[in-house]
Amino acid sequence: MKWPPELRSKPRDELVKILNRSKWELEVQRMEDSVRSQSRLVVGINASSLFHDRGRGIAVPLRKRLHRLHERLQGVQMSSFALRHSFQRAINDKTRVIVTTRAVSGKAEIGSLLGTVKHQYSPRLNFEATASMIRVHFVMMRARYQGEEGTYVVQTSLSPSFEPAFPPITITHSRRLFRDSMTQGILICHTGNHPHFSINIVSPHRFGAKSDPFYADGEESQTKLGSWTGFGTGVRQWSCGINLAGLGTTLRVEWGLVFPELAAQASLAMQLSLAGPGWVVTGAWGDDHTGVTTTIGFNAAGVELTLNLSYFGQRLVLPIVLAENGDMALGCLAATLPSAVFMLTYYFVLKPRRRKQRAEFYRQARRELVEERSNIHREIEETTMLLKETARKHTQAEKNKEGLVILEASYGPTDPDPEAKDLVVDVTVAIQALVHKSQLYIPGERPKSGLQGFYDPAPSCAKCLCIRYKFRGRMHYCEIPDYKPVVLPLGDHLVEPVL
Repeated sequence: MKWPPELRSKPRDELVKILNRSKWELEVQRMEDSVRSQSRLVVGINASSLFHDRGRGIAVPLRKRLHRLHERLQGVQMSSFALRHSFQRAINDKTRVIVTTRAVSGKAEIGSLLGTVKHQYSPRLNFEATASMIRVHFVMMRARYQGEEGTYVVQTSLSPSFEPAFPPITITHSRRLFRDSMTQGILICHTGNHPHFSINIVSPHRFGAKSDPFYADGEESQTKLGSWTGFGTGVRQWSCGINLAGLGTTLRVEWGLVFPELAAQASLAMQLSLAGPGWVVTGAWGDDHTGVTTTIGFNAAGVELTLNLSYFGQRLVLPIVLAENGDMALGCLAATLPSAVFMLTYYFVLKPRRRKQRAEFYRQARRELVEERSNIHREIEETTMLLKETARKHTQAEKNKEGLVILEASYGPTDPDPEAKDLVVDVTVAIQALVHKSQLYIPGERPKSGLQGFYDPAPSCAKCLCIRYKFRGRMHYCEIPDYKPVVLPLGDHLVEPVL
């Protein structure tokens, strides 16, 4: 068995904890895969009475204000209730069966029972069919094909209650618009009693160190510590589109940010229709098992706050009506509160926790380095002694012709954390020995810790090679990520202006 580098030198008790944790996660995953059970409870709350005529009556006596507050609290009531529960079972590697029960308050259909069959015909083609077994009978069919040029989805429903003879059909087509970009175009066409046609463009862009195209997959797999703040890497996304639906035609624009290190994301969507403008602010925090999502929606019909809580497939949704009219001030206030809660949580909980984890990581790396230093340091010293004479000759030759002279070279973590400063390795001699005819080239796609005179001071941490050198008598400086090729000299490295 090939152990990851970060586990090879851990203490036995810590290794046992990690293995037990992995075993528990695999067991939970196995149980979920065997019988996946999911529940969704939606409880609608009308709390508009709390904010009715707010700001009035400030000069009213305290007793009367308390009486008004009591009346407003009594006005809060449950407006809707819906429960949905489903479980699925795999028949074989390609076919799954899902049974869903639903109960909705205030509807003629008090309950319903749905059965769904999903079949993966091939890696690119799958089918899905859902049938209602009680009360309103209908069958919904869906096919999805994912090809090299794009994805096609066709969906239709069959029911004896449909008035037109031809059933409604929804066709969706999405594909990448450019080879060098993740920008996607999405077309949706729906026929039926309320036909509509929509065009959407979605463009995600990665940012941070891992977005550099010169980073190989190996670099990303090793960078497990993350950025200093948690906001250093992620995905920013924008989308825009138009939905042509007669009087219901809308224009929509959305911006979003995803921070995987914090398991958080936020988005702002704005739309314009004949009914007026509207916007939706969404914030989410959590992983695949647990999470919290808040959504603030504003339009001419009112202001609504939706809380979505999930825990291992069990979901609680609380749509709360704050106003039954377009109250812009209340909408802005409602959008500000979740953001303030997240920032307070970040500064007082997440940020200290990340600092503690990073400090412990680097302390452990220093301990491992001290434990292995006796053998590693002896090998590095022997290698450096062998390279010293070669490096001295190269340096003298380059100085005589004002060529490439390495003044200083270091190899270590890219993290600016002060805890990482003791994990930097001096590789000046090793780099100077590689200079040939005033040029230096080191191929990429491999860690530089494998070069002569190098060693890895901090496994599982992104590293870079920092070189300060002179060429033609002028000072140059560069910082090169671990998996990026080294090419010296380059004009971009010049730090002294040309006179």
